[in-house]
Amino acid sequence: MKIRAIPILFFLLGLGAGLANCSVSEVHPPNDSAIVDSEADSRVKEENSLVIWWQQAFVSEGNEEIARLVREWEQSSGIKTTLQLKTESIDRQLESAIARGNSPDLVALFDLSEIIPKLAWEGELADVFDVIEPIRDSFNPGTLDSVNYLNNTTGQRSFYAIPTGMGTYNIHYWKPYLDRLGLDAGDIPRDWQGFWKFWQEVRDRLHQRGETDITSFCITLNKDSDDGPEAFLQFLHGHNANLFDRDGKLVIDRQENRQGLINALSQLADLYRDGYIHPGAMEWGNPDNNFQFLDRQCLLVTNGSLSIPATQKLPDTPYTQKEKNRYINEIVTLSPWPNTVNGNPFKVFVGPSWIVAPADSDRTETAKQFLAYLLQPKNLQRLTEQLKGRSLPPMPELLNTPFWMNSEDPHFAALRVISAGNIQPYPDTLNPAYAEVSKQRILTTALERVIRDNISPESAADEAIAQMQEIVGQYQE
Repeated sequence: MKIRAIPILFFLLGLGAGLANCSVSEVHPPNDSAIVDSEADSRVKEENSLVIWWQQAFVSEGNEEIARLVREWEQSSGIKTTLQLKTESIDRQLESAIARGNSPDLVALFDLSEIIPKLAWEGELADVFDVIEPIRDSFNPGTLDSVNYLNNTTGQRSFYAIPTGMGTYNIHYWKPYLDRLGLDAGDIPRDWQGFWKFWQEVRDRLHQRGETDITSFCITLNKDSDDGPEAFLQFLHGHNANLFDRDGKLVIDRQENRQGLINALSQLADLYRDGYIHPGAMEWGNPDNNFQFLDRQCLLVTNGSLSIPATQKLPDTPYTQKEKNRYINEIVTLSPWPNTVNGNPFKVFVGPSWIVAPADSDRTETAKQFLAYLLQPKNLQRLTEQLKGRSLPPMPELLNTPFWMNSEDPHFAALRVISAGNIQPYPDTLNPAYAEVSKQRILTTALERVIRDNISPESAADEAIAQMQEIVGQYQE
């Protein structure tokens, strides 16, 4: 088995002293003599070898675990296997490989991807229904919803990806600031408007006490980032605006949904203009909200995964007690989100970690054998736990382990509550056109138009709706 990787420096294992005095740790390549330095954007040409592209994990233990699992699979099955660890843009590499007719046999991705629903729609991914069906009842139903895509070639929905994890979009806040004001979690309102107003008032009270270096929210608004569209989607849902109905029909132009879009634009623009969202939020890249929150520039942050508290989850030594205290006692993962404007429970968007099999592979059946092996509970448990909680296991039974049931880990406890509650797939599962809407940054461009060009939220909403109608129309032609 050949394993290829490039070591990367990643902030999740610690931040510099200038950022809340966090420690820095470099991600090292797995301790495997077979690992070589390579990031070629091409399939390894080897006869009778199953070729797997795997997105490199943010922690070295995750890379080491998949290497061990593949090695054990190779030894038990007798099937020669080539594992390539890829860094960034693995989804774009996949799209390029399919276009060239030079695809790997399997591709694993940890992050949300605009490519997967589109490839399923175009018939470029193998149907893996027969892998999922025998163990369907083992999965969280909401996770399976997130990989149930429409194939335009067949006109049918099926499973075109295997979920190996489920990532939630979370709210974290600093508890010590509430403590200083004599407040606790029970004082945080559950209604949408009251919730955001509460954190505005906390900031105002802190400013009155002379703590003027902190504001309320670290919410990324940069339209060119990946985090910006994700953050906006939460506010859109909070205002009860639906982009698509359950049949995938565009419904954002309906009056109630249009008004929800207008209200989401208005709320975020007002929070930014009034100084309650960090002034740099319009320029932030993907990690910047993490940095600013950990530097205590904001009381509250919205962010996917547990990447922010994970920076403080370091080995327990006499030198990491400050980090341990931040993780256990200071940073709180909110569970659940506040109710939507109409009072309904907020349905948290769940994005899977995927494995997909390109349809043009001539080793589809072998690829499915590997998938069945990987989905054995003991193997999936090993993998998800070595990823250190980056995503929840897609099978509820795997949450009942010492790792996830750790009574000293409040963040895992919060995620267990979220995963067992109201969840929903991202809109691209309902209609693959949303991938293009997201790629073109239609919604966050509308927000930028309101903030920077000073156009009305009504006009910005109508511009965005017209653009979405055009994109969806292209998928219907």
